[in-house]
Amino acid sequence: MSVFKNLFLLLFLFLLMIGCEDKRFVRVYDGSLKGTKIDTLHISTVDPKLHEVVYALLKKMGISEMSGAKYTLEVQMQKYAKHCNNPMTCSYDATYDGYVKIRLLKNMHPVYMSQQDYHGDFESDILENMVENMYDDLDLKR
Repeated sequence: MSVFKNLFLLLFLFLLMIGCEDKRFVRVYDGSLKGTKIDTLHISTVDPKLHEVVYALLKKMGISEMSGAKYTLEVQMQKYAKHCNNPMTCSYDATYDGYVKIRLLKNMHPVYMSQQDYHGDFESDILENMVENMYDDLDLKR
């Protein structure tokens, strides 16, 4: 009987760890940028407030914004409306109520994409972590 208890405990701990993972999706379209240093980026976003957040983050990282840059960072943010008839916020395990998506383009060809769900209010730390992960995933120079 103790074998079943141990197996149950192990299975419970495994399921607990799976449930605590970040809700992050990553896709690398082109890994040829390994070791590249990106000094300038064009920021592409629809929301002016989000543009300010991205601009401040890039400035903090020592990256300048230039409209004709070879690389473009597209940033999208979506917040789901919380009401009882929205399937995005009322579905089973709807612990997240928004997402942020970034795409890195080189000469308008996709290189990298990452999307992460979040809960509550959007904070710039989410975006900063996503950009840091992009640097790690693509092995870019800082």
